[in-house]
Amino acid sequence: MSSVPKTSLTVIAFDFATRVEREIPSDQARAACDNGLCCWIDLELSDAPAAAAFLAQFGINAVARDEVLSHPVLGRYDIYDDCLHVSLSAPVLEAGRVSGAHLDLLLGERFVMTLHRGPVECLSQVKRSYRQFFGTFARSLGFLLFEIWDHLIESYRNVFAATEDEVERLQSTMFRSVDDDLFNRVSKLTGNLQLLRRNVLADREVLRQLATHKSLFVAETTQPYLLNMVGAMERLGDDLMVEREILAETLNLHFGIVSHRTNRLLFRLTLVSIIFLPLTFLCGVYGMNFDHQPEFRWTYGYAYFWGLILMTVTGIIALMKYKRWW
Repeated sequence: MSSVPKTSLTVIAFDFATRVEREIPSDQARAACDNGLCCWIDLELSDAPAAAAFLAQFGINAVARDEVLSHPVLGRYDIYDDCLHVSLSAPVLEAGRVSGAHLDLLLGERFVMTLHRGPVECLSQVKRSYRQFFGTFARSLGFLLFEIWDHLIESYRNVFAATEDEVERLQSTMFRSVDDDLFNRVSKLTGNLQLLRRNVLADREVLRQLATHKSLFVAETTQPYLLNMVGAMERLGDDLMVEREILAETLNLHFGIVSHRTNRLLFRLTLVSIIFLPLTFLCGVYGMNFDHQPEFRWTYGYAYFWGLILMTVTGIIALMKYKRWW
């Protein structure tokens, strides 16, 4: 079997009888499985022709190869004669924007194959921690499946915690200022929460099928542990829904406060208008140019006008205080 470049393909062979694990060349992967060893094959799909060649030479059927390489769909669970194909989405948080790194798993009786384009955080965590688990508890490749899901859920929790913190920061500033950036942040957070929840629900359904459907490719001893993780994914989905509701309620409260402040401002302007409307009327009356206007030739006409103004303003203010408008 021709090998794929080392940077794009890693093969780890496990011997559960002797508790020995080691990295082997890619061209020995098929033979290792045939000789009773179990293999974890981590394959980078960026070099599509090389990846397709390896999958074909390893014996993966054409339909599964096509689905992995050409039709990445979230939440896939397909059983074939030679393998089980599932697809997941690992959360990624960059510059405040949540996205998903697509991850495919091909499960055989003696191999687990992880296929992805670019780095996936949960796989990096698995590569750092699987040796301790393997040396202590592992009895089958199910331990690797458990490790992948465990770190995937932890990735979801970390991204959710960061999003939750951003919601709290937004809440603390929402009541102090109103600008276009505020609504952009709310829109981004809402999109992040919606995307996270959609991916969590899809991955939860895949996990549920792995935990409940009997298959040659998932050890029965592993399924109870996977089933426990279904509850964790459900709680994550519920928490995401609650966080979306909190964000929506906070935004509604913010709009209510802004509306209340606007109404108070308009009320004050109305009070000022109530005071100045009669004064405008009086100024209009005494600004008319009639020849026979009695007050026009009064010696104290000017003082009379200002006295009338003061009495009018005083009366209006007294009425407002009596009605508790002021």
